[in-house]
Amino acid sequence: MIKTMLIAPYSGMAESVKQLKLPEDFQVDIEIANLEDAIQLAKSVEDQGYDLIISRGGTAAMIQEKVSIPVIHIDISGYDMLRVFTLIQDTHHRVALVGFENISRGAKTLSSILEYEIEMFTISHRDQVRSQLEELKRLGYTIVIGDVVTVEEAQKLGIRGILITSGKEAILDAFDEGRRQYQLLKRAHARVSRYHQILQSIPSNIILVNKESKIEFSNLSSEYDELVNEIIESKEINQLVVKVFKEKRSYWKTIETKKFNIDMQIFPIKQDNSLIGIYIQALNKLEDISSIKMTSKVVHVPIIGDSPYAETLRETVHQFAQANENILITGEQSTGKMTIAKAIHFATFGQDAPMLVVDCSSIKEGIQNLVEKVQMIQHGTIVFKEIDRLSIKEQELLVNLVQNTPSSFQIISLSEQDLDSMLEAELFNSDLYHLISELSFYTKPLRERKEDIAAFISYFLSEFHTHSGNETLGIRKSSIDMLKEFEWHGNLGELQRRVKELSIKATGYYINEDHIIELSERKDKQKKNDLMDRDNYISIKGTLEEIEQAIIHKVYEDENRNQTKTAKRLGINRTTLWRKLNNT
Repeated sequence: MIKTMLIAPYSGMAESVKQLKLPEDFQVDIEIANLEDAIQLAKSVEDQGYDLIISRGGTAAMIQEKVSIPVIHIDISGYDMLRVFTLIQDTHHRVALVGFENISRGAKTLSSILEYEIEMFTISHRDQVRSQLEELKRLGYTIVIGDVVTVEEAQKLGIRGILITSGKEAILDAFDEGRRQYQLLKRAHARVSRYHQILQSIPSNIILVNKESKIEFSNLSSEYDELVNEIIESKEINQLVVKVFKEKRSYWKTIETKKFNIDMQIFPIKQDNSLIGIYIQALNKLEDISSIKMTSKVVHVPIIGDSPYAETLRETVHQFAQANENILITGEQSTGKMTIAKAIHFATFGQDAPMLVVDCSSIKEGIQNLVEKVQMIQHGTIVFKEIDRLSIKEQELLVNLVQNTPSSFQIISLSEQDLDSMLEAELFNSDLYHLISELSFYTKPLRERKEDIAAFISYFLSEFHTHSGNETLGIRKSSIDMLKEFEWHGNLGELQRRVKELSIKATGYYINEDHIIELSERKDKQKKNDLMDRDNYISIKGTLEEIEQAIIHKVYEDENRNQTKTAKRLGINRTTLWRKLNNT
């Protein structure tokens, strides 16, 4: 048996491999890792006695430089290019493909044959990706096709990236190549020495690590040994360690371990390029923390749609990002409020500042925690999610915080309820309302922007294809027209769930009318059941006497206002029933 580790640079490839019938002479394990992460994984794979590694693109090239066992490259085939071209064939945006010559050359030929309007840009080294994408953004390109590195860099710049995924044909070819190269190289890599701890007393909780993320120093007491190991072994922290060494600047991060929620700063050590520091700013037990999450780097999420409303959304994001005013975004659940907030943050700060998301529905006594988090960072965005769920007391506490937040912060509040109505009903603090609503925007429900449904379906299918290896590439126009007839009370969240369900059930590459008909029938049945439940519903709000009255009148109507049958069913005499019906 050929003991093989397949390192997939994206999750969709791993799912595709799991669905294949692999050659019987291979013993295959699968891990998901990209670039620097994959190098660390590859070293451990060699130590464990694997015979070869299979990977793709830049990940495979980087691994090959670090290990002595054979590394087999999964090439990008014409089938793979055809799949990704199909995903974007109906787009009205400018599309570019960025890749090495072996990719762009074949893609150009295929694009010419199929008469797709896709511009090709060839690079010779992955360090050229960033500058090439910056130029494309300047030229007005909004969609870029490429490998994992290209897609990740595109998202950082606010460009929609579509990943070239590998199909079963290319994957099986790689196994054939692996069989041929099986005897080429033997194990030759030395183990990396184990890390050691240095304990020394200094006022703050500090951990120093080297470039391999090994601990060189920690002043946390021995009771936190397990916690320190969890921090160092965290994939997120390891990625940030690499970034700090490379970029020579600090990052803030919040992580959750088995027992704690930890706020930390990862920072470079001046005059010592071999170490970086991890400053533990706050160490809270999970049961004590409030619902406040900090994201150090917000990934670009595109505003989907070609309708006038979608264009207005994009323009609003641009305008609000230029303003130094507090913003209120109102709309039904799952209408894209958080997406807009992230887009404004990205347009304002890029990835140079953190974003704090405060879940106001469960903030409890967390206002002071929020004050501490604001004090420990210099600038960024604070998002108050479901601010309409705050109690009056919590609203009063928030007034002081908003008033004293430095102008270097952008405050964005999200609400499902109309705060004007809550204000009139004295359910919302007037001072807080005027503080948070200097600028405001209403997000339309999906039923009022159905012309964007096709664009959202295309986006969701592209995401499913990338992350889970789903083979569904599109949906028939007639099927889209049928979906536009739905009411979509659950808005974008419901649409995403339904598209995922339809893509899983689709037997071919396209969702057709039969799948929509089945979905429609189930929705109609559910609607009837909901109506029946509503007919039998009795509210338990109010006093015991009011609940009793509701039950009596419901039974009275069910028995066609027959007092004899009603009294018998309720187990009381007619005189008692008469008094209760007349409330005497």
